[in-house]
Amino acid sequence: MSNQTKEKLIEAAIVLFSQNNIETLSVQKINETAKVANKSALYYHFKSKWGLVEAALDHVMTPYVTDSLALLNAIQPEQIQVSDVVDALMKPMVKILLQENGIHYLKFFSKTISAGDEGRIIVVKTLVPISDKAVNLLQLALPDAEPDAIALKVLFTFNTILNVVSDIGLEHFWPTNVKDHKLLGKYLKDYIEGGIRFKVNQSYD
Repeated sequence: MSNQTKEKLIEAAIVLFSQNNIETLSVQKINETAKVANKSALYYHFKSKWGLVEAALDHVMTPYVTDSLALLNAIQPEQIQVSDVVDALMKPMVKILLQENGIHYLKFFSKTISAGDEGRIIVVKTLVPISDKAVNLLQLALPDAEPDAIALKVLFTFNTILNVVSDIGLEHFWPTNVKDHKLLGKYLKDYIEGGIRFKVNQSYD
C-alpha cells in the first residue's frame, strides 16, 4: 500500500480528530473522509487507531519540536532571558496556526491531550525534549526558583499557548478594543513571562 494512502489517512485523521472525540470516532469515518477504499489500510499502516493518532501527532508536532529546539539551542546560557525561552515555545506554535489547516492541527493537538491517559502519554513523549531544554535554561535565568515549579510552569506555558492560539478570534467578541494579533501576542507573552517569574511565598498547608 502506498505512502499516498498513508498521508491521506493522516490528513483526514487530523481534521476529524480536531472536530470529534478521538476515542469514539470510527475507523470507517476516517476511511470515508480519506477516500480510502481498502478498509484494512489503516491497520496495515498504523496497527490501530491510536497508532494513527500517534503518527498524526508526529506529523503535526515534528516541525514545532524542530523549530522550538533550534530556538532554545541558539540561546546563549550566559545571556539567558525568560523572554527568549517564551519566544522559543510560542513562535513555532503561531507558525503552525498560519499554515493551511493550521487551526485543525492545533485543535487536534488539544483534543489529544484531553483524550485520556493514552493521549496524554503520546503528547508528553512529544514535548519532553523541548520541556527539558526550556527548564534547564529557565533555571539559569531564575536561579532562586524551585526546579519543580519551573517544570510545572513550562507545562502551563504549553497549555496556555495552545489554548489561546487555537481559540484565535474569540477576542473579537470580548469587551476589549485590542484586536491586532501582534499586540495580542505581546500581551500573551507578557502574561506567560509574569507567571514564570512569579514566586509563591504563601503557604497552602
